Amino acid sequence: MSFHIFKYSFKSLIKDKMSLFWMLCFPLILATFFNLAFANVMSNEVFNPVKIAIVTDHTMPLGLEKAMNESNLFNISHTTEAEAKDLLSNRAITGYIKNTDGLELVIFRSGLNQSISKVFLDNFVQISATIYNIIDGNPQLIQMGFLEDISFNESFIEEVPLSSAMNIIVVYYFALLAMTCLFSAVAGSYAISIIQANQSPLAARLNVAPTHKLKAFLSVISATICFQFMSVIIAITYISKFLNVDFGDRIIHIGVLCLVGCFTGTMFGSLFGLLTKFKSEIKDMLVSNIVMVMCFLSGLMVIQVKYFIQEKAPIIAYINPANLITDGLYALYYYDTFDRYFLNLGLLASLGVIFCTSTILILRRQKYASI
Repeated sequence: MSFHIFKYSFKSLIKDKMSLFWMLCFPLILATFFNLAFANVMSNEVFNPVKIAIVTDHTMPLGLEKAMNESNLFNISHTTEAEAKDLLSNRAITGYIKNTDGLELVIFRSGLNQSISKVFLDNFVQISATIYNIIDGNPQLIQMGFLEDISFNESFIEEVPLSSAMNIIVVYYFALLAMTCLFSAVAGSYAISIIQANQSPLAARLNVAPTHKLKAFLSVISATICFQFMSVIIAITYISKFLNVDFGDRIIHIGVLCLVGCFTGTMFGSLFGLLTKFKSEIKDMLVSNIVMVMCFLSGLMVIQVKYFIQEKAPIIAYINPANLITDGLYALYYYDTFDRYFLNLGLLASLGVIFCTSTILILRRQKYASI
């Protein structure tokens, strides 16, 4: 009997147009809009070295060209000042450097590349002047190996291994997958309405059947989780294969996290439907709005919101299922270790177990004097 309830619950979800739209079609439509909106964002952020010319009419300060090459910021060419002016007027270079009464950067107009060049040259001039002043005041420092001990780039940052594939836009797709998982809350709320005998005629007939109420509930919930997980797999396949969004090579871990997310979302909807006394339509509307708020706080609409919540109110981030899913996928994508992933997976599963246990305990105490 339990299998029949599972089978027909699954069929009813597939044939329900509203369920198909919100739980399957809507995430695909939203992913398509994301792809259209973000298609050229990353390509526009690729840094191209600044094309700059060094005028050969005068001698340049010692170490300038070496420092420019080591910075990997510039594409350097050597030319006369007359030729440099022609290149600059034709926009072939960003600017040129000459050394008459001191280093001078000649540009055509202001911009990012021009600012990079100016800041670099100013920094070089300041550091060079500082070193010359120190040596002039104490020449014996040269014999003491002062020049060999100079380090301009002392780093105090700890290196953390990251994934080779870096794309910040993928966080939006992670939040989209979290929303897809948690939309199962709507179906979970609906499942309660067909289990409680006072909610619908279907629930009344189900309660007079010989199958235990909890078995019927678990069968309906299992069908909901399976249907939603199938929707997530379709969404991942569509985003990765048709929209060419790289989720990395840990697809099994992504699947496990999404499956737990579907379970937690379904049980959250069930508990919400059990605790509230509104009509079924109002419950669906409220639970879907709550899911959207969770997704908003996880960065679905504005990615900065996720980081703001993480910094200002971390407790909300740790109890928000949408953020736990997004953060778990983020950890899989960016880090070589699994510590952060398993932390989010454990918290998400714990929330699901709490929702499930609370639902069963409340549901098993409900008795009906007559149906």
